[in-house]
Amino acid sequence: MRTSLLILMLGMGVCPAVSAAIYQCQGPNGQVIFSDSACSKHAKEVEVHPVTTGGRLDTGTDVDVWQPAHHASRKTSTDGCDLGYIQSTQLRTWRARRQVKTGMSAQQLNYVLGDPDHKEGQWWVYERRGKETGRYRVRGGCLVSWR
Repeated sequence: MRTSLLILMLGMGVCPAVSAAIYQCQGPNGQVIFSDSACSKHAKEVEVHPVTTGGRLDTGTDVDVWQPAHHASRKTSTDGCDLGYIQSTQLRTWRARRQVKTGMSAQQLNYVLGDPDHKEGQWWVYERRGKETGRYRVRGGCLVSWR
């Protein structure tokens, strides 16, 4: 038993490391493509070093990151409110907590709290069982204050 285990361990230690070349090419839409074979005559061979625990896969490579043109020109806020764009995960968290912040758009406020029971001028009024639970002042499409 010990002999076969020793032979197995020695055999595993003698196996050569397998490596293959990785090529970087530019696709028809301008995106970067990585392949194990040369994609075109302008393909660059990329050298990849083994990753250690906690390392990054792109360490030691010179890779251009492709982004579609519409992402580069996207504005952070289209409604003119101070808070601007709120990441969807954050917005869902605020909805679960029924939490609002000054500068939210009226659309974001409606998503978090739902439709108001009624409106009094600039105030959105929320009620539960006939009692007022909150008033939110929306001016110019943005949440200004609440009480």
